[in-house]
Amino acid sequence: MENFRFQDELRQAPVNLPRAALRFAREIAYRSLDLYRYLARLDHLARSARNFMDPDAPVHTQTDSLADFLFRQLGFAGNTSDYNDPRNNYLNEVIDRRLGNPISLSVLMIVVARRLGILASGIGLPGHFIVGVYGLDKWYFYDPFHGGMRISQNDCAQLVFSSTGYSGPFQPEWLQPVNASQVLARMLNNLRLAYIQREEWRPARAVIERLRLLQPDKHELLRDLGFVYHQQGSLHKAVYFYEQYLHRAQPPDEEAETITRALRTAAYQLARRN
Repeated sequence: MENFRFQDELRQAPVNLPRAALRFAREIAYRSLDLYRYLARLDHLARSARNFMDPDAPVHTQTDSLADFLFRQLGFAGNTSDYNDPRNNYLNEVIDRRLGNPISLSVLMIVVARRLGILASGIGLPGHFIVGVYGLDKWYFYDPFHGGMRISQNDCAQLVFSSTGYSGPFQPEWLQPVNASQVLARMLNNLRLAYIQREEWRPARAVIERLRLLQPDKHELLRDLGFVYHQQGSLHKAVYFYEQYLHRAQPPDEEAETITRALRTAAYQLARRN
């Protein structure tokens, strides 16, 4: 599997979440990353956690012990001082630095929990990401970003409000588990926003290209590729992706006007080169 790429990981059934996350990390930012060393470190975390867990206890009690091990004994924590640091979205960095954002810390907890036989899944709340664990015919929810505490549905509603400002009725479908591809897309989308905000165009392009493998029908990625190529001076490609976006997305008039102006600017710059 050493010749595998991220796109090959997406063809696996099921998708191996930690391996795919490490794969995109290597392709985008860490060329010498040793995937199997980090997978072995996850195995080691699971073996170490087992020493602090009662195998005969109910699943939520086992998960409480796991959360205590990861977030209090080992000190994995949410990066509140630099929330938008791109490193917060790379699983290798989370393992090394013991810092992350809600989704990367959730991935860490999910991966370790599953190695221990706990049925853990990602829960993609609007604006926040948590872990759901199923046992005794019900779901239990944990917030890795805030110390791995077990939380209620009311707590989830408060997290949504804190993250998005939404104060309407809580939607039960928000608590449905998401699959590995959805988790990867959310991690990559965080990276897309972080790199564009920082005007780091090379990694931004690499992220968007991998997002398109997961979300080929998300037309705004065509717009973003046009913008990134434009910033890099790749005018042929900028024109191509701007045109593709306008053709496929049929955006609202105001945005269409903005992208059309960008397209004309890129085309004019290209003509001046020739």
